[in-house]
Amino acid sequence: MYKRRYDPDIWAVSGVLTNQECAEFIEHGEAAGFEAATVAFRTGAQMRTDLRNNDRATVDDQNLAVILWERIKSFAPAEVEGFPATGLNPRFRFYRYEPGQQFKRHLDGRVYLPTGEVSRVTLLFYLNDGCEGGETVFGDWGFSKGKSIRPEIRITPAAGSALFFTHEIWHEGASVTAGRKYVLRTDVLYAGAPDTR
Repeated sequence: MYKRRYDPDIWAVSGVLTNQECAEFIEHGEAAGFEAATVAFRTGAQMRTDLRNNDRATVDDQNLAVILWERIKSFAPAEVEGFPATGLNPRFRFYRYEPGQQFKRHLDGRVYLPTGEVSRVTLLFYLNDGCEGGETVFGDWGFSKGKSIRPEIRITPAAGSALFFTHEIWHEGASVTAGRKYVLRTDVLYAGAPDTR
């Protein structure tokens, strides 16, 4: 596995998943059943196709969280703001992007678990490559909240690679123009952080 840092808060690791594992995850996502993805707001989930029109399937799998954590934990921050890393969020989201589908500029929200753990780092596993478009883009779009990136960073999906970034960074899933893009999303969890929603 090879780590490439794009920014202090954005880095990718190649070769995390094998081609066979990627194919199995795609099959697993398809079997789980994709639906139109909603957008999470403080007031609850909303269907907002003007912001996001890709498909999503959600699977809870504690065993998978443990297996993948063992594989990638050396690449995750051991602590954030003094809170130690505890593992991966067992709620996995499979994303599928067809031509014309995208997830426009947004920040990822924190996930608060009943255990007191809270997510602080997004983790994307790219399950295929070869589509046109579909880059994960980090930029400076003039928002006052969150962290902006200048100059723009564009990450092209590469099968088997993992992309880490902190939740507070503006980013988007660019529109796919040809082919399909599959992603497996979860989060790195940290202990002891208060629920400040």
